[in-house]
Amino acid sequence: MADTQHTDPDDIRGLLAAWREGDEAARDRLFTLLYSELRQVSAALLRAERNSSLSTGDLVNEAVMRLIRLERIEWNDKTHFLALAARAMRRILIDNARRKASDKRQHHKVTLVTRIAGAGADRIDFDILEKALIRLAAIDKAKADIVELRYFAGMSHQEIAEVTGTSEATVKRGWRAARAWLLDALEADKQVRDTPA
Repeated sequence: MADTQHTDPDDIRGLLAAWREGDEAARDRLFTLLYSELRQVSAALLRAERNSSLSTGDLVNEAVMRLIRLERIEWNDKTHFLALAARAMRRILIDNARRKASDKRQHHKVTLVTRIAGAGADRIDFDILEKALIRLAAIDKAKADIVELRYFAGMSHQEIAEVTGTSEATVKRGWRAARAWLLDALEADKQVRDTPA
């Protein structure tokens, strides 16, 4: 995550509360204060995206528009806000990838660089990962949330614990279990795709 020392957490909480009450000026001030951090989240997502036509700024702007349309979100704090912004950005990239896949002239898979298997970087088809996360969320939403916050928001275990209101030890256990489940699910999917019809 980005360095958080230049924004006062109490100021951010106050702006989030004011926005929740309908203060658009507070909302705009919040986006201005956090714009560089939103760009860092966007850049991290786009680095893993091979063929995106979106720029860092485009992705931030689309995510901001989606967040503005949300009603009555109970923002907890800056970390929670950035996590939700990262989720919005991820959704935009997935929607963009699906549009590309439906274009018959487009032959590139949209992939995400991950470290699911360990230290090495793995390329995983974005749509396949999304489907695996949907299955994981149906089984255990808390573990799916941890995966989203680690991969897509780039959060540490401590930051995820703050956002989810759990202990760091619980997050670490959930992360290990979720990663093992995803490895199995992605391997099973690969075997199905590699099996001749």
